[in-house]
Amino acid sequence: MASHYEQQARGIRKSSAIITVAAAATPENLYLQSAGGTINRTVILRKIFCYSNIGNVDVDIGTGLAAAFANMIPTIFVPNNMDIQLLEDEIPEIEVNANLTVQADVLGVMVQVEVEEIGT
Repeated sequence: MASHYEQQARGIRKSSAIITVAAAATPENLYLQSAGGTINRTVILRKIFCYSNIGNVDVDIGTGLAAAFANMIPTIFVPNNMDIQLLEDEIPEIEVNANLTVQADVLGVMVQVEVEEIGT
């Protein structure tokens, strides 16, 4: 049985690279969904890690680039010189069939996620 903060796995857990946001208010790729077989894979955001040493930052994680960006979860506030770690029981469970993207109101914040990919 899984602990209180980690649900029973339905798919494969994967982590993104650590992304340093390169431009303020500009969405960029955070996690690229793996190519599926006969059935498209979906992605569930499971853990989020953020660190800022450039000031207080608002981080948005969602899908889509440029004007097509849409938040998946509420904005995350990252205080200066602090890190934020959100685990499964703190993140709304939303399953998407898309790449995950990130944007922040200040460039230089570091973001990494762990996801669960479901499908073949």
